[in-house]
Parts: sequence; structure tokens; C-alpha cells
Amino acid sequence: MITTAVATGFDFNTFFWMMVIASIVAGMARYIKVPYALALVITGLIVAPTHLLPQIHLEPHILFTIFLPPLLFESAINMRVALLRKNWLPISIYALGGTLLSTFVVGGLAAWLLDLPLIVGLVFGALISPTDPISVVAIFKQLGVGKRLSTIMEAESLFNDGIAIVLFTLLVDAAMGEEISLWYGIQSFILVVAGGAIIGAAIGAVASRITREFDDHLFEIMLTTIVAFGSFLSAETLHVSGVIAVVTAGLVMGSHGMQSGMSATSRLSVTSFWEYAAFAVNSIVFLLVGFEVTLVNISAGIPLILWACLVVLAGRAVAIYGLSPLINKLHGNLPVSWQHVLFWGGLRGAIPMALVLGLGQSFPERNQLVLLTFGVVLFSLLAQGLSIKTLLQRLGLGKKRSIKSEYGRLSSEILAGESVLEELAKLRNRKTLSDQVYETLAGEYSQHLDNMGKEIESLRSSEPQLLRTQEIEARILALMVEKSVLKEAERNGLLEEEDLQQLVSRIDRDLDSLRSENQE
Repeated sequence: MITTAVATGFDFNTFFWMMVIASIVAGMARYIKVPYALALVITGLIVAPTHLLPQIHLEPHILFTIFLPPLLFESAINMRVALLRKNWLPISIYALGGTLLSTFVVGGLAAWLLDLPLIVGLVFGALISPTDPISVVAIFKQLGVGKRLSTIMEAESLFNDGIAIVLFTLLVDAAMGEEISLWYGIQSFILVVAGGAIIGAAIGAVASRITREFDDHLFEIMLTTIVAFGSFLSAETLHVSGVIAVVTAGLVMGSHGMQSGMSATSRLSVTSFWEYAAFAVNSIVFLLVGFEVTLVNISAGIPLILWACLVVLAGRAVAIYGLSPLINKLHGNLPVSWQHVLFWGGLRGAIPMALVLGLGQSFPERNQLVLLTFGVVLFSLLAQGLSIKTLLQRLGLGKKRSIKSEYGRLSSEILAGESVLEELAKLRNRKTLSDQVYETLAGEYSQHLDNMGKEIESLRSSEPQLLRTQEIEARILALMVEKSVLKEAERNGLLEEEDLQQLVSRIDRDLDSLRSENQE
């Protein structure tokens, strides 16, 4: 297990100025359309030699305990179990088999081509395996790429993060001199993964039950924070995988606790909080890498970086193209064009950075691993990240805006407009808005609603399938109302808790089925 350690050169003032820098860079990156992570690393390279901030070294305990849970939990709560079940075959094969293949292929090639000791090469193979699909999935949404491909890419990334980090921990122990046999390694791997999953599921289930009793977004943000860090710390204390525990707890909270126990307002608040937490952690990690790499002679390491990029791409190619025939033989139905996207879209991001920075200063070849990881991530963001959109378009996976998407947009606009009219009416009734101003604004919004209504009617007449979409949405609304009434009946003593559980379980199954169909 990782022992408690301290960070040097990292106090509140340092943290404050890092966040100021990250905010400025975020604004500039959006303005000049440069990948945010890339801009942060470059900023770190520029700022570090000026000594405006102290040289920062974060020990493994700090990096893993503080930085990993937010990154993993934020991804997990946004992943739906219903979609995972439908695509479990390619996800599980890529996440487990692909991560193992990639680790050993990269490790072997790194030892051969980069002149690293084999065990150090394997550590590099494990730490570089986690992928970051955030920017790729954003492009998917922009181009209208199918939901199934997006789900496979996101879920594969989420689970390979956990598996790669477990492998990384075992391999680091071996590299530091601990005697670990192959059989012991396999046993340890299974134990820490299974143990972490059990602990995470238990904590997520308990927290999901608690959310049913409250409707307070601040309390629920605090509760999810406890779940994210508590599951990690509990698992680590019991010598199983804290990373797997966080992922499992996040999946349970996201697919069960947040859907059945939180109001829409609370869900929005919780997801916004974790989106910010992941943004803040990503910002610090990428800045830290920029600071750390200034200690290494970059120019002398360029040939090694180029070889490392080829090695990592080779590992990803073996994982995707080597396992895809097996997936298709088992009726996983993955077109070749999707395989190309999964290969080239396997970008590297904050987690490899955090892992390599978390290596102790005494770890063999640490400076070289930092340099190689930096180079691979930089290449990934620059070459792969900037070209994935072109690849999608050339493969014909981008499509025009679908009728269903247009219907969703118009429906949302109508709901928003109706809400505005209700609020304006309340203001007028409370005498805080004059009749003249009300009539002007209400007239504008009413006209807008009429126009949206005509567009929706036109879509309905041209696309009969929208009737099924409407039916699904109406059924979802009806089930949510039914669940709310049943919960109220249980609170008032009209319904036994055991009966409520059975009824709610049936409703949740129906909701999962309808939501899954609606997202296809």
C-alpha cells in the first residue's frame, strides 16, 4: 500500500495561483481554439523556468488520494448501467483484454527499442494505457456520431483506467524490488479488483438509499464527495483497489442513486459540481507536468519520444485490431470504421500524467518515464486530438442533424418558453412586474412558442417515428410520477417499505429500458 507522504512546495498560495493560471489559459484556449490540456502543458513549460511559483513535487499518496477519485467518479456518474449492459461484450473485452495486451506489448517494445529495463518498460506500458475520451466524445456529439460508438469508447476508457492502475501498482511494487510471481500477481489482481468492486458497490448502494430521504442539493453534493473519497480510502485501507471502488460507487450512484433518489435540480447541481472538480484536477495535473518536464532535457529526448509514440500506437493497434475479430465472432458487431476510430481516438490525458508524477524520486528511470509520458500525451493531444474530426468525416461517421435531435431541441425550447411565461406571470401577480412590460415580454415568448409549435407539427407529419419518441417520453414521465406518489405514500405510512422496494424496482427496470431505447 502507498504510505502517507507530504507534498513539498505546495501550499494554498501555490494552489491559488495555479487556478488563476488555469482560468486564464482556459479562456485563451477557447478563444484561439487550441486544446485546453495542450495549452496548460505549454504554459507549465513557460512558467516553470521563471520561478514565479515554487518547484512542486507531489508524493504518490497526495496524487492518488486527491486527484484520482474526482477524475474517475465524474466519469462514472455520467455512465448509465443500462447502456453498459447492452454493450458489455466489446466493453469488457477491450477494457480487460485490451489493457493487458497494450501493457505487455508496450512494455516489451519499450524494453527493446527504448533501452529500458523490462520491468520499467511494463510500468510504462501500464501507466500509459488509460485513455481520455472527453474531447473525442465532444466531437462525436458535434458531428452526430451514433450513441453506441460513443458509449463503447467512454466505457472502455472508464474501465481500462481502473484495470491499468491496478496493474501499474503491482508492477511498481515489482520494480521496487518486491518478489512477485506470475501466479501471485494474477491472484492479487483478481483479489484487489473484486474487493474494490464489492466495497464500491456497497458504499454506492448505501448512499443511493440515503438520497431517497433528502432533497437538498448541498447535502447531496457533500454525500457524493464522501462516496468518491470514502470508497477510495476504504478500499485502500483494506488493501484492495481504491480506483475500482470509486468507479463502481460512481456507477451505482449515477445509474441508481441520482436517477431514483435525486430531484432534477439536485442532479444538475451534483453533475455540475463534479464537472468542475474534474476540470480543476485536470488543470493542476497538466500544469504540474509542464513544471516537471522542465527538469528534463527535452531536446535530447525527442528521438526517444518519437519512438515512444510509435510504441504506444503499436500497443493500441494490437489491442483494438487484435481483439475486434473475436468481438465480431461473438456477435459484437463492430464495423472496421469503428475500429479505426477506437484506435486513433485512444487519446492519453490526465491519468497517465498523474501516475508518472506519482512515482517516487527513487524509482528507476523516473525522469525518462516523465519525459516519455509527456511526449506521448503531447502527441496524443496534438496529432490525434486535432485530426480525429477529419477521420470521422472521411469514414462517413459524421451525419447531418437527425430528425430526433431537431425534435428534442424544439421540445426543449418550448419547455423553456413555457417556464418563462409562468415566471413572468408570477412576477406580475406579485406586482413586481408592470402589466405593460409583462404584455410585451409575454407576447414575444408566445409568438416564439407558436413558431416552435408549427415546426414540431411539421416534423411530426414528416417523420412518423417521432410518435414512438413521444410515447417513450410520456411513459418515462408517467413512471416518474408513479414513483414519486409511491414514495410519498410510504412516507405517510400507507405503504410498507418492502412493498415500496418491489414496486420501485419494477419502475426502475421499465425506466432503464425506455431510456436505453430513447438513446439509441
